[in-house]
Amino acid sequence: MKWPASISIKQVALAFIAGLLVLLSLIGYFAAYQTRAATHSLAQHNQSAAQSELAAAVQRLLGQTEEQAVNLAHWDETRQQLVLPEYYTYWRDQRVYESGMLNSRFVQAALYAQSGMLLAPSPVNNRFPARLPPFQASSWLANEAGSIALYYAFPVYNNEQRQTLLGHGLIKLDFMPALLQQETLHFTDTSSVSLALKPGEVLAVPELFSRLSFSARPDLEQFRFQTILSRTLLGLFVLLAATTLLGFLAYNRLLMRPLGRLLQDIDAMQHGRFNLHPPRSPAMRISELENIRRSLYDYQLQLRELHGSMEHQNREFHSQARQDALTGCHNRRAYEEDWDDFRKKLETSPQGVAFLLFDCDRFKTINDTYGHAKGDRVLSIVADALVMALRANDRLYRLGGDEFATFLSRTTPAQAKQVAQRCQSLIDAAGFTDLGIIEPVGLSIGIAFCAADQIEHIDELPKQADIAMYTAKQPGRNRIALYGEDTERASQTLVASRETSALFQALATPGMIEMHYQAIHDLPGRQVDYYEALARIRYHGDLMLPAAFLPVVSSRRLETEFDMAVLHQVDADLSSGLLPTGAGISVNLSAQSISRPEVVSHLLELSCHSANHPLMLEITETSLITQMVEVSTYLELLRTVNYRIAMDDFGTGYSPLRYLVDLPVDVVKFDISLVNKLGKDNRAGQVVADFARMMSEAGYSLVAEGVETEAVLCKVESLGIAHAQGYLLGRPVPLAELAANLARTPAPHALPDAGGSVLTRTPDGKNDPQAVEKRDQESQQTEQGKAE
Repeated sequence: MKWPASISIKQVALAFIAGLLVLLSLIGYFAAYQTRAATHSLAQHNQSAAQSELAAAVQRLLGQTEEQAVNLAHWDETRQQLVLPEYYTYWRDQRVYESGMLNSRFVQAALYAQSGMLLAPSPVNNRFPARLPPFQASSWLANEAGSIALYYAFPVYNNEQRQTLLGHGLIKLDFMPALLQQETLHFTDTSSVSLALKPGEVLAVPELFSRLSFSARPDLEQFRFQTILSRTLLGLFVLLAATTLLGFLAYNRLLMRPLGRLLQDIDAMQHGRFNLHPPRSPAMRISELENIRRSLYDYQLQLRELHGSMEHQNREFHSQARQDALTGCHNRRAYEEDWDDFRKKLETSPQGVAFLLFDCDRFKTINDTYGHAKGDRVLSIVADALVMALRANDRLYRLGGDEFATFLSRTTPAQAKQVAQRCQSLIDAAGFTDLGIIEPVGLSIGIAFCAADQIEHIDELPKQADIAMYTAKQPGRNRIALYGEDTERASQTLVASRETSALFQALATPGMIEMHYQAIHDLPGRQVDYYEALARIRYHGDLMLPAAFLPVVSSRRLETEFDMAVLHQVDADLSSGLLPTGAGISVNLSAQSISRPEVVSHLLELSCHSANHPLMLEITETSLITQMVEVSTYLELLRTVNYRIAMDDFGTGYSPLRYLVDLPVDVVKFDISLVNKLGKDNRAGQVVADFARMMSEAGYSLVAEGVETEAVLCKVESLGIAHAQGYLLGRPVPLAELAANLARTPAPHALPDAGGSVLTRTPDGKNDPQAVEKRDQESQQTEQGKAE
């Protein structure tokens, strides 16, 4: 390869010096030219600044005048004078100033009747037109006896809805003093400000700036700036020229010669002439260049050392990448690699294989109750016990969370069960009480076996073990399940379950989750206050109710994913524009979800709809809340963005009174099981009634769920419960049907405040025959509706 012709460092330096001198000459000429241009620009800038400053002052004055006019128009005393003008002169001459409506004696006000006539004659020193001039604009200027007056006219109505015109008001402002004295003008010469307006001439405000003349204040610093700038540029030019010459001499002696020697050393290294102890050259005068040469030699030595250790480090990195940092067992990456290698090995050496899947029972509750540190310690103890229980050559893999797995080669179902039983025995003997954990720590184990003559089905083992593990976790099982013997029903449930398939498809496909909206009615008026959003799944054209898919959500621990999907669909419904402005919406969330930051973040984004649609969160009280502090903090944050907080299904959960004390709850929804007791004349009904009265007196807004009979509704009304919900008053309807019903009735709705009051209400279209017929399929599942 032929390299292009090159030039020396000295030639580059000379070319640089020549170019720098030419550049300095151009800079000097340009600086002189720019000095003159800067002087002219400063003068123009001062004039422009004066114009902007004066324009801003005029706009502020007009804005203040308009604000005073608006305040006068909305003042009850102004309306009173137009209705009963007996004390008008006192109001005009003193009251408007004493009240602060007019804050300066440069400003006066007068009122005119509907006919346009002045209510009372003006004083001599404050003349107003006897009749309101038929001027098109609301404000104008007039030259009255050499004084410029600004007038601002405004209408006065009987109320805020502007139903009846009572008359007009007129504000008069001594324009020039008010303009020049409202604040200090920095750029404008106030003595030069004038308005070219002939005596008796009237001028519209938009034409004001075309008549306003002024001049900028003279800038005494301008001349000094020009002189200093010229001298500074001349001094810089001389200094740069001298520095350039001296720099070239120093560059030649201190850099060019040492660099030449350094290049010789580099060339020697390239040709293999490497000296471990190079002599220090007397020509080296720059420490940085000497350090560069030493670094080059050190780099050569380090390369030799690093090359020898790279292979060892690569082996260590490979081992660390396949090990779980918490438990010390193999991780998912090692599992995937080993499982692939093992399946390939079975193609040439068939043998009986068992796949074991381990899951720690109630680990999430332990982790949330005792903290993550103890939860991690539990996982470490479990992993150690499992490793001890496995055979010598078997490996334990942590697939994630509290789930572990292993696969046994050359084994039988009986031997696999023995290994599983040994694992459970060691877990049961482990000392978890030393950690302060009272609850028993158990292990559910699912086993899937593949015989040597059925190796073509080896890929199904992980799924089969998962099904067996799920079966082992069911109540009444012995916590060890072998696929094929113990999982016939579980296989049908997990693999062929229509509800499970529908749920997973709904979570992955936007739009499959369909929100239905059930009205919450105010009592005793029985009018709609807001709507509760209830989730359905549209699967192959059929509508799947919560009673079908919520158990799958719970068993699969998909509460957070499902709630996120519901929030996305509610957001889409609110953004569709089908709900009228003011229609309040209540959304259900599980307690597990409200403690997740990603859910709270989405709720904060959803709060952008609160201006048009008041929002309420219903926290399911049947869920055990372990992170009480975090949940309370998140709920307080959501209340700051106008969410109302409701406790749903009250009376069916773990610690209802504790939740009411520790959480910022505004609304309490009595569960249908409590509401039904109100309809019975017995001790249980009396207890629920007394409890409802106590909570109302404590300031909670109560909602009775599941009202299905007129007798129960009458009892609820007699107790003073603020709201009711149930099939008697209205069933859940799709968004399109709700929008059609609301289009036939007035639109405003609102959520209740803590005291049960509402902003606005509208009747419910619950008795629409078509709506009732469309919801017949839901009427057959009253008990399933409770799962909503």
